[in-house]
Amino acid sequence: MDELAAAIPLRGMVVTTGMLQPIPLGRSLSVRALVRHIEEGLPLVLVPQIDSDHEESLTAEMSRIGVLGHAVRVTELPDGTARALVEGGPRVIVGPLQEQNGATVAAFGPLEIADDDPIEVLAISKEIISLAQQWLLGSGVTGPDASMLLADPDDPDRLGDQIASRLDLELPERIELLQMVSRKARLMRIVEHLSIALAGQQVGRDIQQKVQGAMDESQKEYHLKEQLKAIRTELGEKLGSEVEADAFTERIEAAGMPEEVKAEALREVKRLRRTHTDAAEFAITRTWLETVCDVPWSKATQDEQDLRRAQAILDEDHHGLDRVKERILEYLAVRQLHPQSRGSVLCFVGPPGVGKTSLGQSIARALGREFGRIALGGVRDETEIRGHRRTYVGAMPGRIIRAMRRAGSRNPVFMLDELDKIGADFRGDPASALLEVLDPQQNEAFNDHYLDVPYDLSQVLFIATANLVDPIPPALLDRLEIIELPGYTEEEKTHIANRFLLPKMAVETGLEPTQLSLTRGALASVITDYTREAGVRELSRQLSKIHRKVARRIVEGRTAPVRLSEKGLKRYLGPAKYFKELAEHTDQPGVVIGLAWTAAGGEILFVECARMEGKPGLKLTGLLGGVMKESAEAAMSWLRANAENYGIDRTAFEAEYHLHVPAGGIPKDGPSAGVSMLSALASRATGRPVRENLAMTGEITLRGRVLPVGGVKEKVLAARRAGVTEVILPHHNKSDLEDIPRSVRRALTFHFVSRADEVLTLALES
Repeated sequence: MDELAAAIPLRGMVVTTGMLQPIPLGRSLSVRALVRHIEEGLPLVLVPQIDSDHEESLTAEMSRIGVLGHAVRVTELPDGTARALVEGGPRVIVGPLQEQNGATVAAFGPLEIADDDPIEVLAISKEIISLAQQWLLGSGVTGPDASMLLADPDDPDRLGDQIASRLDLELPERIELLQMVSRKARLMRIVEHLSIALAGQQVGRDIQQKVQGAMDESQKEYHLKEQLKAIRTELGEKLGSEVEADAFTERIEAAGMPEEVKAEALREVKRLRRTHTDAAEFAITRTWLETVCDVPWSKATQDEQDLRRAQAILDEDHHGLDRVKERILEYLAVRQLHPQSRGSVLCFVGPPGVGKTSLGQSIARALGREFGRIALGGVRDETEIRGHRRTYVGAMPGRIIRAMRRAGSRNPVFMLDELDKIGADFRGDPASALLEVLDPQQNEAFNDHYLDVPYDLSQVLFIATANLVDPIPPALLDRLEIIELPGYTEEEKTHIANRFLLPKMAVETGLEPTQLSLTRGALASVITDYTREAGVRELSRQLSKIHRKVARRIVEGRTAPVRLSEKGLKRYLGPAKYFKELAEHTDQPGVVIGLAWTAAGGEILFVECARMEGKPGLKLTGLLGGVMKESAEAAMSWLRANAENYGIDRTAFEAEYHLHVPAGGIPKDGPSAGVSMLSALASRATGRPVRENLAMTGEITLRGRVLPVGGVKEKVLAARRAGVTEVILPHHNKSDLEDIPRSVRRALTFHFVSRADEVLTLALES
């Protein structure tokens, strides 16, 4: 190997004898080697690089055998690289690559082929030609192209090179064939590769035949089904779609649908009869027909006519709520005299836990009707009410029609829970969709998008519930008759606990009535010290907690039947959670007890006022809303305008006043704190404290008028819970005392005022 040649390492490819191959030249050493081959006439050797990922050609592992080559055409590229079309020559032995004058060079020498039996070599060559003919035929190569590839068997080296260049081989397999020096072994390896290629062709043909066979079988099945259909028609037998259509026809006739709906349903039955059972439309039409037939069109329950029975059921299920029960009985009486009357929709509004939903269940039981509940909290999609078009994937009716199907009668009692928590977004406005449901003038022809036929909802008794009235849209509120459910007094909660909650807890925990009992003081302590709510939901949870702990102790054998007193509550419920706020009230000027209404019932709040040196003005804190800030400013303006009447010097307002309502993390707003803020400001300005155990509520104007407020019952109950003995109310709220239980009215002294000076006369100590 004394002769030197320019060397080009090949990455990812092998050039064989007699093969024309374009090769990219990206490495500068390779480009320079090609230049020396062309300009200096150096021989060119093409050497495959075994590790094609290695960048450095001088250190990469190279094949020990390459081919002499000749550059037929060279194209220089703008980025400094080149592309050459080379023709492979005879195989040669190549020494290690070296760098010389910026080019890769290598010594090379002739390759000695091992002496093999020529008869065996000829036989293998003929086998290769036979296999190659089959392989080329399977690959679609025929005619002159095939003849060029199949060389004379007497030239086994050229035959091997031609077939090897045509086969789809991996790089290691091509390098292996290039390096084999035994002619017999090389040809045998080509026979193996040809056999594998032929086997792959056979597998592909088998798969194709199977696919074609499956298609033929499907067509055959279709033709057989058509023939079977014709045979059944001749014999008078019915197909699957016809059987379904006949069944739906019978159900439609028996459903008592209106004529318009019946005609539409029968048209769909005709379409079902013409549709093949395997078609997608068949399933859509059948589902629609099932829904239409399941919805009650004529089936209805008979209303109970006995008002005394209805009264007994309402009294049995609920304590108190006399005005609510009276309105329900009036409604039932009107329905009895005029069954087709279209009264307004009742809407129970009140804090959580006062029995709004259970009232609906009691009404259904009193009427003898089916009861259904539809939760509307968080509903934002209009299709939840009206349903989807049945052409959509996964379409279904809206909640109203689904509830009607579950009820099974056309005149159930439906409870629409959490009406004030409906949302609206880009998917529509569910509250607007409810207008058609609740409006007595429209709901006799309610149109659900899925049914797409009018459905009569006029016989349904809709009852809505809400915690607040304000979030309900005005158009929807116009269709409702608001019935307020105020909070319970402590006496009412005691009665409810003894009559309803304690027996219920005993049943749920498996305790016998003799195994646990609460003294009157213990029950009163649970109500006042461990709960602070308008309803009885938290009271129920606390009583359940006591029952669970007693049940565990009985099962573990650690206790006999328990009679729980007030002193023993801490053992079961822990320390008291709530305390009497008035215990913190002092005779310091500037502190006033106000009354507020919240969604959970009434609350008392302390209004505090301080005066300090600084820039004259009024500072407000306590996370107050805009209405309360305006009330404070109005109170300050009135007090400054009438300061002389109370012996307040003008210089008193040259200081800064700070009004604060504690619990700053809780938003507070509303018009009922005006008199409280006025009293706090006047108390601080005059130095006269506000009378103890006195609470007040009312709005004030710049003229000094005291305007009426809402939520009087809840506020008075909150004052009673806190230990207040006197309450100042606007004069126009005097009629609201009728809603307050007599026991509460007797425990409190009420002062009714119409002007601001009357408030200060009552509030400020002399």
